[in-house]
Amino acid sequence: MARKRFQEISRSSGRRDPLGVGDEMLTAGMSAVTLRWVEVPGRERLSRAFHWTWILALVLTCAGLVMIYSVSTAQGFFAQNELALDRIRDQGVAALLGLAALLVLSRLDYRRLRPMIMLFTLVVFGLLFAVWIPQIGREANEAARWLDIGPLPIQPSEIAKLMMVVLAAHLLSTTRAKQGRFGVLFWPLAPVAGLATGLVLLQPDLGTAFMLAIIVMGLWWQSGMPLKEWIVIAALGILLVAVAILTSDYRRERFLVFVNPFNDPQGDGWQIVQSFLALASGGWWGVGPGRSVQKFNYLPDAHTDMIFSIVGEEFGFVGVGVLLLAFVLLVVCVFRVAAECTDPFGRYLAGGVGLMIAGQAVVNLGGVMGVLPLTGIPLPFVSFGRTNLVMMLAGVGMVLAVARYGPVRIPVPMEADSNQGELLTLERGFSNVTYLDRRRRHSRSCSAGLGDR
Repeated sequence: MARKRFQEISRSSGRRDPLGVGDEMLTAGMSAVTLRWVEVPGRERLSRAFHWTWILALVLTCAGLVMIYSVSTAQGFFAQNELALDRIRDQGVAALLGLAALLVLSRLDYRRLRPMIMLFTLVVFGLLFAVWIPQIGREANEAARWLDIGPLPIQPSEIAKLMMVVLAAHLLSTTRAKQGRFGVLFWPLAPVAGLATGLVLLQPDLGTAFMLAIIVMGLWWQSGMPLKEWIVIAALGILLVAVAILTSDYRRERFLVFVNPFNDPQGDGWQIVQSFLALASGGWWGVGPGRSVQKFNYLPDAHTDMIFSIVGEEFGFVGVGVLLLAFVLLVVCVFRVAAECTDPFGRYLAGGVGLMIAGQAVVNLGGVMGVLPLTGIPLPFVSFGRTNLVMMLAGVGMVLAVARYGPVRIPVPMEADSNQGELLTLERGFSNVTYLDRRRRHSRSCSAGLGDR
């Protein structure tokens, strides 16, 4: 009976043998076996979600570099090849910086970030204000969103998304927030999030402001905010989005284009109509790598917001399906890491990164396919966007840190010793077994002195 129960819990946890000790441990000399859940560091047994998270992030980044090179060579043809290498070089540098951040953060205990969160928040708010400073802030397409600091421009609104994740995770995991009362969850996160969203909206950047709202609302839901209050806040947010659309001629025109893009296919509806043509031209298998026609300046912003359309044209329905599957698996793995972590801060941190990736992908793909209005949100890991790529990879590094250092619960069998009348658990020897196995793998001596150190 004990063996059957142990196997059921093993299957539910996704591991054939959660302890790595084998089924024979359940029957060898045990008169009565029961199970208990104990917390151990995640690094004692890294789950498959940990490995799939970094593998999928790396695959998506490489796919993005390939697609950016494909689009940039076509666009550089009309500019004497000035853009052909500049964009892929800048994105490559951003990918290296992001991978470095991923490696560093994945090896750092995420709980050590908490003392630096408030300083990080102040720095990000300073950057959001700095976009309006002459000689530092740069305006493009009637939007002040960039800072010319160093060789690569910085987009503070992209950093603000990761800032909102770590800040919300910190505030929602305090001792007061564990009470679950609305006032504690709402304050002081709501005013800080409102200020950040307002600054981004003034740039103007409605898409990123909407993403900040998605992150905060998602983490409020995850933290257990009462449903009634959550619905009221969501309704007020939708009302504010409607006001932002109606009070801006540009946003109102884009929303009307979303409603009926073929009403003006040669004018305001040109971009979304060309996106439809690119996706339709791909068919099942696509026209072939590098053979897209729409990227030759027919499709505006083909290297950023609309790169998914070029993927559909060159690789067809099959290529689009593989890309979507990669995103779904990545988000599932990130949320799996969040679900397994028993530390509230780690759980909210990983969940916030999952919301950031999933929300941005859904908003971008919805706009490209005509399901949602176009907002200018890039496709994570794939679209051209240096700051966005660095922040996404840094967020993945935090998820890996949560999986590595965050506590997880596993089932441990206990033996009832009838002679002594007490429970002797395997929990005490768990780290010893792990240490012995590690020593065996490295062909070291397994003699004395193998206890916890």
